[in-house]
Amino acid sequence: MKHVKSLGANEILELVFIYLTEVSSLRKYDDVLMVLANMGRALTSADRCTVWVVNEDKTKIWTKVAHGMDPIELPMGSGIVGSAIVNEEKIKIDDVYKDKRFNPEVDKKTGYITKSMIVIPMFDYDNEIIGAFQAINHKGEDLAFDERDMQRLMLASTYAAETLVSVQLTNEIEETQKEVVFTMGAIGESRSKETANHVKRVAEYSKILALAYGMDEEEADLLKEASPMHDIGKIAIPDAILKKPGRFNAQERAIMNSHAQLGFEMIKNSQRPLLKAAAIVAHQHHEKWDGSGYPQKLKGEEIHIYGRITAVADVFDALGSDRVYKKAWEDEKIFKLFHNEKGKHFDPHLVDLFFENLDEMLSVRDKFVDKFVEKEVEIDTRAEVKVLGAYGTRLKGFGTSSFYLNKKNVLDAGNLLNTLGEESAKIENIWLTHSHLDHISDIAYILDNYFSDRTKSLNIIGLPQTIEALKKHFFNNNIWPDFSKIAMSDSKEMSMKYTELKLGVEYEIGDDEYIEAFKTDHTIPSCGYIFKKKDNSILITADTYSLDNVVEILNKRLDITAMIIECSFPSEMQELAKESKHLTPKLLFESIKNIKRDDLALYINHTKPLFLSKIVEDIKLVQGDWEPKILKDGDIVKF
Repeated sequence: MKHVKSLGANEILELVFIYLTEVSSLRKYDDVLMVLANMGRALTSADRCTVWVVNEDKTKIWTKVAHGMDPIELPMGSGIVGSAIVNEEKIKIDDVYKDKRFNPEVDKKTGYITKSMIVIPMFDYDNEIIGAFQAINHKGEDLAFDERDMQRLMLASTYAAETLVSVQLTNEIEETQKEVVFTMGAIGESRSKETANHVKRVAEYSKILALAYGMDEEEADLLKEASPMHDIGKIAIPDAILKKPGRFNAQERAIMNSHAQLGFEMIKNSQRPLLKAAAIVAHQHHEKWDGSGYPQKLKGEEIHIYGRITAVADVFDALGSDRVYKKAWEDEKIFKLFHNEKGKHFDPHLVDLFFENLDEMLSVRDKFVDKFVEKEVEIDTRAEVKVLGAYGTRLKGFGTSSFYLNKKNVLDAGNLLNTLGEESAKIENIWLTHSHLDHISDIAYILDNYFSDRTKSLNIIGLPQTIEALKKHFFNNNIWPDFSKIAMSDSKEMSMKYTELKLGVEYEIGDDEYIEAFKTDHTIPSCGYIFKKKDNSILITADTYSLDNVVEILNKRLDITAMIIECSFPSEMQELAKESKHLTPKLLFESIKNIKRDDLALYINHTKPLFLSKIVEDIKLVQGDWEPKILKDGDIVKF
């Protein structure tokens, strides 16, 4: 190779390109530093070259790679390199022993004689100092560097800085991916009452089996990092199913099984190796060797090895752990199942590897054992209402108005089937606020779906005008069958009946539970309800505009400890709210300023999902001393 001083500009760039091409294939930070140091040495004809890096808290500078030297860590600002970094200045010295910043102790320890030096600071994209390039002792006769060496080291430092930033970013992304994958996996498990240790154990089991299967260390680690995402699809499964202690019915089982496909759909489009592996694991860990698994009914080696390995790891851990629906199995029972399922559920070769590495598997289980600390739990004995539907219109994931009072009584019927499922068949009384569709729709579907399961008439209770509207416009054999004239399967009693309620009358609906209607201000005759249990009550307005009578009730009835009030539109849509007789945040908080109590909890419902974020912003501007909570489907309101 030509002496560097005789190289032209194109040849210099070609030399840089050669080294950066080598860097591009490296993953370890130390290896990258060594190649960059070699590049600096080649470009300047230096005897030695070192790449220094500033640590995260900017208190020290360090290098693990220095030609002819052991790894070094120095306080920020010490020595010539430290001075160049702190002052962000380029330094060229012909005789370092004449510079008071030079520390000769290193030379004394190593026997090396430092003569000349160049130091060039390195900066990231934000012009923040990240380190320095240092070249020592030119190989020429006088050992001195010239301005051309300075320029070439500056060129090297520019490429080095970009390279180090990219490597650090790549490492951070990879570490972040691993952290996100583990955390998301743990969240998926925690929703189903399992522990973060479950995903740790499955990860370790997967690596043991992967290495035993013949994968190299890198791929086995990839599977270990990906496996925590195997049940990520559970995030999308409703709590009522995920946490059900008993057996699933056919419909619930189908929903539960969908988590494998849902998990795959969540991450399938990522091009990052870790998430691509996680997508395979999420999709295929419930496939079975004999083709009887789900969701694709893959068979044998059609199932990716990642899926086959995770299946063994997941089932082993699941059987040996307490779950919401079962107690942990004894080891002998687990081992018997694995023998029986060899070639059926599991890859037969992996079953053999499982038993060959059983001691290591059991060691992992002991290391990451679940530890439960018994805590004294203060039981909240207050009464409660469950919000089945919290919104003012229906969108995917948003249910319309309905509240669960007890097993036999609900208030409004906008979202019963999605939340209660088969429990809907046990409802006896639906207390309606008015006849708009978002409050009555699931009456039809309860009767339609559970007609043969019901043993009592479904009692529809509401204002006389509400009942008249249902008879005339809904259950009229044109829009929907008139179930009030259709007898139940095993009874002469009609499937549905109507009961007119009176405002201000208290009706008993359970053990020390009562409900009372009051007039509300809407475009059609409507009412709200006060639900009382023992000594406390909650007021629910449903759709309304004026709150004058609500304020009056709340000031008189000290037994009411919470209120649920509608707020449908953002404040900027006040005219529409007035015309449709709904509330905005501004109208709501203007109306309740006359409440003379400070002991009431305020909950807001009937928000329009498309305007939800704007409504939240508006509420923050006008809420004053109130601390309202905006309800969502599934919330429990205590009172």
